[in-house]
Amino acid sequence: MATTPIPLRQPGVAAFEAGDTYVPVELFNSAIPHPLSEDFAYGENTVLGAYSVVGVTAAGLLALAIHGDAAAVSATGALTFSGVGTAADTVTIGARVYTLAAAAGAANTVKIGATAAETAANLIAAINAAAGAGVTYGAGTLAHADVLARANSDTVVGIVAKVPGTAGNAIATTEAGTGTAFGAATLAGGLAAAGIDPIGVLITAIASGAGETGRAPIWRAGNFNPAALTWHASFDTDAKKAAAFRGSPAPTNIVIRARL
Repeated sequence: MATTPIPLRQPGVAAFEAGDTYVPVELFNSAIPHPLSEDFAYGENTVLGAYSVVGVTAAGLLALAIHGDAAAVSATGALTFSGVGTAADTVTIGARVYTLAAAAGAANTVKIGATAAETAANLIAAINAAAGAGVTYGAGTLAHADVLARANSDTVVGIVAKVPGTAGNAIATTEAGTGTAFGAATLAGGLAAAGIDPIGVLITAIASGAGETGRAPIWRAGNFNPAALTWHASFDTDAKKAAAFRGSPAPTNIVIRARL
């Protein structure tokens, strides 16, 4: 009977060597077949790279797996500026309404800039009550109670819930007017402190937008090189990666170990 060589130091046992180096294409560590499971559902606004270590959320949707002792994750959202905006346009985050204007006026007004990037920067300053009160945004504007703002890019304002966890997923994010668009009607991605158990490795990348859902295939068996996979930051040690799939529900049968 023919046999298949398995290049493992100790078959079935994860191990790592200091100084080992890898390239991303070195995904598998043996010629053992890697059978596919049924496809799994993913939700809107889901972005996952190929070869991501994934699990399933309480809602039954694919997400990056999170180690069980990971801290809670804040919900996030993004507002894209495709133009400078128009006076009287509004941006609503939670209970706070920001109004674009030709000049900084009353509290919660945001000055329209000469470019989309400038208007975006002025909104970030208003949300955080940063430098510029009375100039780039209205005097008397208070820092938003529930979120922080950051520049995801020159023209994309990132919104992050101040309190990590699932509650941030209910914070409304809407806009009315021209030149602005939120990715979703609420923040998303907030997770409680409990982790998401890994069940497999995503085969193809996912990038769904608002209202877009689908299904994607994952590997649920095989011998994988940890350096070629995409992990959540909570898998921050070799030991956590090696043990990631221990106890995963059947039919998952994945070995994580360094390549020889």
